[in-house]
Order: sequence, then structure tokens, then C-alpha cells
Amino acid sequence: MKRTVSIFLGFSVIGLSLIFFLRCSSIPDETENALEKRLDTIIYEMSLQEQIEQLYYNTDGNDRLGIPQFTGSDGPHGIGNRARGFSSFAVTIARAASWDTDLTFRVGRAISLEQAARKRHRVAGPALDLLHDPRNGRASETIGEDPFLGGRISEAFVLGQNSTAVFGSIKHYNLNTYEAGRRNNNYIIDRRSLIEFWGHHWKRAVQDGGGMSVMCAYNLVNGERSAENYHMIKTVLRDHWGFNFYTMCDWGGFSDTQRAINSELDFCEGNDLYFNELPGLVATGIVDSSLVENATRNVLRTKVLAGMLDGHPEVPMSVIDSREHRELVYESGLKSLILLKNEDAILPLDQSRIKTVGLVGPNAAVLPLDGNSSSAVIPSYTITVKQALDSLLGENRVRYLKGCNINDSDKSGFSAAIDLAKEVDYIVFVGGLDSTQEGEEHFTGGDRVGGSTRLPGVQNELINALADINPNIVLVVISGGTCSVNPVIDNIKGLVYAFYPGQEGGRAIADVLLGNYNPSGKMPVTMPGHDEDLPANDMDFSNVVYKGVGYRWNDSQQIEPEYAFGYGLSYTTFDYSNISLSSNVAALGEEITVKFDVTNTGDRAGEEVSQLYLSTGRLGLDIQMPVKQLKGFTKVELQPGETKTIEIVLTPEELYVYDETSSSYRAVPGEYIVRIGGSSDNLPLEASFLYEDSVLKPDLLVKNIRTMPVFPREGDEVIFMASLLNRGTIATDIGDMHDVRFYVNGQEVAVYRSKTQSIPVGGMELVVGEGKSGVNWTASDGLFTVTAKVDNANRIKETNETNNTTEAVLSLPDGKVVPIEWEKYAGTFAD
Repeated sequence: MKRTVSIFLGFSVIGLSLIFFLRCSSIPDETENALEKRLDTIIYEMSLQEQIEQLYYNTDGNDRLGIPQFTGSDGPHGIGNRARGFSSFAVTIARAASWDTDLTFRVGRAISLEQAARKRHRVAGPALDLLHDPRNGRASETIGEDPFLGGRISEAFVLGQNSTAVFGSIKHYNLNTYEAGRRNNNYIIDRRSLIEFWGHHWKRAVQDGGGMSVMCAYNLVNGERSAENYHMIKTVLRDHWGFNFYTMCDWGGFSDTQRAINSELDFCEGNDLYFNELPGLVATGIVDSSLVENATRNVLRTKVLAGMLDGHPEVPMSVIDSREHRELVYESGLKSLILLKNEDAILPLDQSRIKTVGLVGPNAAVLPLDGNSSSAVIPSYTITVKQALDSLLGENRVRYLKGCNINDSDKSGFSAAIDLAKEVDYIVFVGGLDSTQEGEEHFTGGDRVGGSTRLPGVQNELINALADINPNIVLVVISGGTCSVNPVIDNIKGLVYAFYPGQEGGRAIADVLLGNYNPSGKMPVTMPGHDEDLPANDMDFSNVVYKGVGYRWNDSQQIEPEYAFGYGLSYTTFDYSNISLSSNVAALGEEITVKFDVTNTGDRAGEEVSQLYLSTGRLGLDIQMPVKQLKGFTKVELQPGETKTIEIVLTPEELYVYDETSSSYRAVPGEYIVRIGGSSDNLPLEASFLYEDSVLKPDLLVKNIRTMPVFPREGDEVIFMASLLNRGTIATDIGDMHDVRFYVNGQEVAVYRSKTQSIPVGGMELVVGEGKSGVNWTASDGLFTVTAKVDNANRIKETNETNNTTEAVLSLPDGKVVPIEWEKYAGTFAD
């Protein structure tokens, strides 16, 4: 493969002398690590104006210094901003419906490879917004309603992005909820709810996923704009969670330059306030030049560790819309489909006995891909349900009538559709929403058209009329935000839910209807029975951590949903048995391993998503808790009659609450109840354990091994680095020896040692190794196992010393360090 390399230009003595008087940075500190020394050197050679230019999207390239400009586009489910011909994958909420992290990793990687092929550096996405209300206009871009599920899905997607030369800007930080009034909505929330509930998935994507850019939302949080919010950006994201790459505003998303730069918003996109105002603010002393230097450093750190300054492999254009990506698009839609009702085992439809199928509905012969938003992808083709059924059954056995539109009162098609229902064996009605009904505020002026969760227009009326004539009716709903089906649910026999399933969605839906695939999706949100069951449509999110949204809200208010979070049927059945815990009484911070058996009790193979929910009894802290919380899941495939033993480990992180008194995460002693099952409302297994108060200890583990250069070539000296996390019950202390060793194929090549830092509970630090005996590892072509290990040698007592090692694979030439558990996917689409 070809390689594009940025060339760093040297300077004359005279040039450096001139810059000396303009710069605001100090001479490099010899005690800093290799990465920071490199950044020092670049910044030292910059004038103040050049530093400011790094913070503005139109000027952040610097030809003199060989620094490329960020280039990119939206990309939560494919290359967006209405670009044409790129792969359109299932939307974000559909990936959450798959409960499949491996699949999500591959999708994140594939989208980034398509972006790399067009020589772009960045994708705006994934979106990490929680779905508080199914009528949210950008529901399709959300991670669903649960921060634990959303955190694992987001982590996998970001890891997939980071296995390429393209990184993602995760968005919209934070509390982005309603599209209507999104630029001025002021959400009120307590710190515990913001950090523990609305922040969990952000922490996971930043720390475990290795997110390299955070885009701030438009809305206000407790009276401060998200992009000007010191508490959210500086205190939480940076100081507590340890994020040290660059932050940016959404398009034109702030108005006060002084507040934004002081809050450590680094990058200005969509307006020119930094470019126009920072020079004068620094010159008059209103803004300290160190703030500009710090923001420049964060931008440059991202550029270096994204491979922008040292070059990266060239990805061929043939990867775009490739055969492999088309199959992955199909898989992303297929595994997100949810079977919600199957009365009289109407599904799968028996192909050998079908004479005719009546296909009706506004989404039957078209395939909506998303709401109307900046994430819209225009693929080279789509496959509708009609096209897929025509292909699989033959056009002579499929009779199609639209019947009605998405959302109007026109009933002129009713009569013909009712006549059709009299003549066919089955009716498949494909309805739901499309880009005229939900979307981004910038385009639609609000959230869902009509303001109700029900199927819009006369869809419900037509479905019931058809059911009166032909009881063998299956409803397929395609949407981004959930549509409630209460008006028709008693009159239909089958229900398949499809969150916008990508350009191959019709093929995926047809394969589920006809039994070519056994559905395995589960609800990533709660389907309400009635609009009145939802929380009030206001801006007050106080105490949402235990009042909750979705299933937490229903639990706290004792509301029965139409379909519960985590629910989804299969064409086979599963049984749960034999739960056991590694300990029923443990010292606070010790891991608890939960084991149980899952058996396929049906007659065909299928995948089951086993879910673990945690409830509490008496606790050693006076704090209100939700009725239950998802704290683990695993998706497994089982053959008929097969039993597998599943293990889910509960670490202190799964028990963290945010204590506002100490401004810290805490694992709380007390009684905990584990419940296991196939959905949040069907948890047949139960066991309990007691966490006893004990000596608090840190728990250090390493994630996200990185190298500089990011894509080493033969002969390059390589610097190794990683994220050092504290997932224990107390912060490490300044004076504690933080020691991380790096190995290549078992040989130690670098070490990081420091006594000058403290990592808070739930915190993170980027650690950079120094070459053994002052000599860095030299790259050569081949396949290498890279190991990072916390070497405590009894210097720091930990809650768990079995999780101190992580491994990754480095493939040269043209390879990048990829976590070993994902390495099997890393070469799939690059060639």
C-alpha cells in the first residue's frame, strides 16, 4: 500500500529568533515524556497566531510546520452529510438492538475505512445520546435508554474506528435530549444523575474505547452552555475521567469565547469566534496565553496519535460500498431485528405452503434509512421489503398495494387493500416512520411530527380493517424512535420491529419473515403502551438516576410497558438455570463472578442475549437507588438442546454510585441482588451477596495500547503508551509508584514510572513508556504481540491483581496496534 507522510519543516536561526518574541510557550521541559516533548517542540516553534489557528476548523492546517488540517464528515451509520455512494449501515439505535459488540466493532471499523479511502481524518460520530423520550427527533442516532448497554456498544464502535487511521468525534456531550429548541434548552440535573447515569457511557467510550475527540452539545446544563460548561468539560471529562484529547463545539455551538476557552473547549467549528477574538483577549490579559497553548496541545496530541503527522497506509477506494461492506450492512440490519409477537407461531411464514402474500403499507416498497438529519447517507442502492419478497417468493406470489401514506388522512387505498386481504393467505403490513416524521431540528423544526408515539396517520385504522378480514396479519414497523402499537396489538399475530436497518434492510426483514434467519435482537428501549406513560416533557432531570427513563422510570412509577427493555422473541426457546456466585460475602471491591446455564430448549439454532440486573437491599450509604439496573449481558449462539455456562463478572465499576458529598465515585457496602434472564421483565434466576465494609484500595488496569508513530515502518523508533485506569475503591496517592511495563513478543522494551500523580476512583491517565536503558524499540516487518502490564511488586495494594495486563497485536508494515480480542477483525476490510 502507498503511504502519505507529512514532512516536518526545519527553521533557520533567524526564524526561530523572530518566533521567540511571539510565542507564549516555554522551552521544552526535559522531564516530560517523549510525546509531550514532541508537542513542546512543535508549540515552541509556533507564534501565538499559529496556535490560535490550530483551534479553528478553517485554519488548523499549517503548511510551514507540516501539520495537516482536520477533514471529515458526519458518520454515525455511514458517511453522512448526504454524501453519495457510501455504505448505509443500520442506525445507532439498531446496533444497540443487536446487543452485539463484535458486530458493532466491525461496523465502526468499516465506516472509518470508507472515510479513510476518501482521505479524510475524522468521522462525526458515534452519537452517545440517551433516548429519554421515543419521540426525540434524532432517536435513530441514540444508544437507546440504558447507559450500560449504550456504553458497551459505544466502546466497541470507537475501538473499531481506532483500528483505522480515522478517529471519531463522539457527540453530543451532554444531556442532548430534545431537538425542538435544542440551541437554548436548559436542562436541570443533579451532579449524581449527570455523572453516574448520563455520564456512564461517556466515561466508557473515552476510557475503554479510547475516544479521541468529544463534541459538545448545543443545549445548556444547569444554566451553562455545554460548550462553555467548566464543570462538565474541565472538572468531569478532563480532571476526573482523564480525557486529554481535543474537545470541540457542535456547529456554531457557543457564544462566549472567554467562557469556552476557560472551560477547556479546544476547537471552534461553525463560527469564527476563537479566530477573531482570542488574539485581542490574550493581548489585553483577559485570557491567559497558557489556555491557548493548552488547547493547541490537546489538538496536536490528537493529530499525532491519530497518525496525521507521521503518515498512514493509503486505503483503496475499492473499500467503499464493497461486497464485504454490503454483507456487513446486511448483517447489521439482520441482527438488530426484534421479534416482539408471534401468536400461533405465524412466523416464520412457511414458504412451501404460501400461495400468496399480501404486502401492504407505506414502507413496503420504499426503505427509509434514517430520520432527516446531517447523518443521512445516500447509498448506491437500497433493497425494499417488496424487492426482497419478490426475489425470495417470486413476484407471482407477492401482491402489493400501498394502502395508505405515512401520515395523512387519505383512505382512498383502503378498499383495494381490504379486497386484497380477502384473497391472500397472509398480510404483511410494513409501516412506521420516515424522514418526514422525525429528524434533526435544523431540518424539521422540531421532534416527531404529531407529538405521539403511535403510528401516524391512518396506519392503525388500516391495520385493524385488514385484520378484520384476514386474521393472519404480521406487522413490520420501521422507525428510529419507537412507535407504540397499542391500538393494533390485539388484532395482529406477528410483530417485527426494525430500527432503520440499513440499505439491505428489506432483504434482512424478508429473511426473518421467511425463517432464513432466526431473529436475535432485543429492545434497546421500552415501548410505552400510551403516551401518558412517558415522563413529563420538560427540562427537569433532577434525580433521574433513580427515577430513571425507560424501564427505570416504569419501575419507579409501577407502569407496565407494551414491551419491556431487553425483550425479544426467537424461533426457538431458552431456559435459564443453575445460578451461582463466586462469593456470597466479599470485601468491598472484590470481584463477584456470576455463573448460570442457558439451554436452547427448541428445535433450531438461535442466539440469546442473557441479561444481568442488579438491585439493592440495605446499603451502608443513605442514598436512593433504582429498582434495578442492567449491569451485564452476553450474546451467545446455541444449537438445539445445547447448554452453555455463562460467566459475568461484577467489578467495583458496576457498583459505583456518585457521591456528591465527596465528589467521587464510591462502591457502597451492603446487600445486592443479582437477577438473570432474557429481558428486564423476565428474570427467573436470583442470587444475593453482601459487600462488607473494608479497607479501600485502588485497582489499576491498562487499556488502549498506542504507539508513536501510529503506523510504524521498518527502522522507526517506536514509543509505547497506554491508558492507566483506576477502577478500585480509592484514589492512588501522589508518592505511590505507578509502574507500567511494555513488552514486544515477551521482551521488555519500555517502562513508565511515576510518583507525581494521583488517579481518582474511576479516573484515567495516559502513560508513555521510555525505552529500556534509554533505547526505544526499533520496528521491523512482522506480526508482534504487544503487552502492557501494571507492575506493582507490592508497592500499591489493589482490590484485584489479576487484571493488570492487556495485550494487543501490531502488524507491520501498514499495521496499527489493535487490542488482541478484536485483532481477528482488524484485517477484514483493509485489503
